[in-house]
Amino acid sequence: MNRTEFTKILAQLLLEMILDGENPLLDYVKRSDEGQMAMYLSGKSKCDGKVKISKHQRGKAADIYFVEDGELVAPKRGWEYWHERWMELGGEPMIEWDKGHFEVGD
Repeated sequence: MNRTEFTKILAQLLLEMILDGENPLLDYVKRSDEGQMAMYLSGKSKCDGKVKISKHQRGKAADIYFVEDGELVAPKRGWEYWHERWMELGGEPMIEWDKGHFEVGD
């Protein structure tokens, strides 16, 4: 999937979340190699950005969080619900240790 297609299904997912009463917060859509290494060194990613490339570096991943009253919360319907919908749109399955991460394949 190319970046344009990724953008379209990401926009569709976000709109569905909003229409369903969620308050999604989009974060980390595109990362530099240096930014990816910083995430790796801080233990927030298993991709170092050099040997193991992150989908964020290719613009094919986004992190989505949910906010209520200024606090991060779990989505009302649950992570599994939104990841199932993401897969229906063409995205990859949920990464159990990184539930806010939504990516597509190449």
